[in-house]
Amino acid sequence: MTAGGIVRLSDGDLHTEVWPENGGRVTAFYSTRQGRRFDWMVPAPACDIADGRSGAWGSFPLVPFSNRIRDACFEWEGETIRIEATEKGATNAIHGHGRSLPWTVERTTGESVRLCYRYGDGDWPFAYRAVQEISLASGALTLVLELTNESGRSMPAGLGHHPYFPWRGGPEVRARFEQYWPAVEGVLPTGAASLPAELRFEKDVSLPRGLDTGFSGWDGSFRIVWRREDAALEISASGELGHMILFSPPDRPFFCAEPVSHSIDAVNLAARGVGGTGIRSLAPGESMTASVRLVPLLPGE
Repeated sequence: MTAGGIVRLSDGDLHTEVWPENGGRVTAFYSTRQGRRFDWMVPAPACDIADGRSGAWGSFPLVPFSNRIRDACFEWEGETIRIEATEKGATNAIHGHGRSLPWTVERTTGESVRLCYRYGDGDWPFAYRAVQEISLASGALTLVLELTNESGRSMPAGLGHHPYFPWRGGPEVRARFEQYWPAVEGVLPTGAASLPAELRFEKDVSLPRGLDTGFSGWDGSFRIVWRREDAALEISASGELGHMILFSPPDRPFFCAEPVSHSIDAVNLAARGVGGTGIRSLAPGESMTASVRLVPLLPGE
């Protein structure tokens, strides 16, 4: 069902809303039970929807790269490529194009929607096609993202999702990472390092504030628990998404756990010889696909 540009999907008491024209973005993901609504992601405020604005809510797709590219510049196959600096107050490019472009609805049912856009005329010198399949089924929200290189040469490539979750007094998280990528040059890393004790999340531990940090060697499983509400969210990602960015700014009512395929500034780090960045070289006509599944659990489930 579509109303006011928002596509609404439902599966029993689980619901999600998607805004194709505003970056193919999820604007809400929530459960309803006995007249009560429980938001699993920060919902878009009505004023942002009315004004066509984006903000710290919902979830947006990361394509054709995630997070930051230092100074919006990189070397690729012997060429220096300069792209638009899109990070506010900084010189970096950030989060790709998908979040700021309109997506076309190819198909929708009451439980799923398929979106796409083509990119071929802009600062990024590689033509490509992006497709999203967003669906609700069997008590889960599934986000599938596909990227196809439609240019005549290889292109650097990455995928991911950027959800905003409610803080709710402080979540506990559980995840298994092998390394982290400490920011040693502003907000940018220079390589991976061993995990310190305070960044080990093998058991349910309180998420610290002040993170804007990448992790790698992720096994694809991430659990969020809000103890006060006795609620949990289980996140699982496909093998392509072996990195995660945790963002927990101080004094904000949200945090982000972003499943991604590569590290921050991966294309530049790889050019320096840093291993394990996760950046892909996508040949002409080649595609890459990644998926994320979110399963909410309320008391009694």
